[in-house]
Amino acid sequence: MPQNLQAGFLLHQQNYQESSLIIDVFTRESGRVALIAKGVKRQKSSYLGLLRPFIPLNITYIGSGNLKILTHVETGHSDAILPGLNTYCGFYLHELLRHFIPVGEPYPDVFLHYLVCLQQLKTSQEIEAALRTFEIQLLQALGYGLQLEIDYLTHQTIQATENYQYDIQQGATVNAQGNILGATLIAMQQGNYSDTRQLSEAKRLMRQVIDFYLQGKPLKSRTLITKLIQRESCKNNSSY
Repeated sequence: MPQNLQAGFLLHQQNYQESSLIIDVFTRESGRVALIAKGVKRQKSSYLGLLRPFIPLNITYIGSGNLKILTHVETGHSDAILPGLNTYCGFYLHELLRHFIPVGEPYPDVFLHYLVCLQQLKTSQEIEAALRTFEIQLLQALGYGLQLEIDYLTHQTIQATENYQYDIQQGATVNAQGNILGATLIAMQQGNYSDTRQLSEAKRLMRQVIDFYLQGKPLKSRTLITKLIQRESCKNNSSY
């Protein structure tokens, strides 16, 4: 077995020359790594079919530049299939990681959070809650943590029954016309959502926060998920 195997997951791949790929792998020890996977598209390649999203990989590579060379890959024992729409939610996680995690900087906590969220996408019905929790954990790890505990003007603890207005750079403050309930902010802080209103408000707020930090960069997976949901809604409505 090769030495210095690193645990990782494939985030993205693109064709390179006739038989190779350039891959973006998120590893526990080194963060994101860009690699040339030479000859992996050849029928006789021992790595053919191994480089797939959502399955644990163990890899080795060489090189000192920004684009290194993959020297070995093996897969863990895990089912790569995410059910239905959850596949696109998984690609959404990958887009977030590629936008927010710098190449070559390790974020072992984010790697662990990704593992947990991926398992929830495979087995749980609480998909919206899982995505919101991952988004919050990712931003926290990068130093963009949300202020969800106190009113930034009054310094009072967030109250479940109050309405709040949220400023992305400062936090929440009581506002009778605010569009987010204190109970939602508490749910986001605790990662425990009790109703659809909390999930809806948390989704709207996190979309605003992520868009703010992306500075106009689009998320293709988000657009695709929206279209798929709309398509399913039309199918369901057509039967009534």
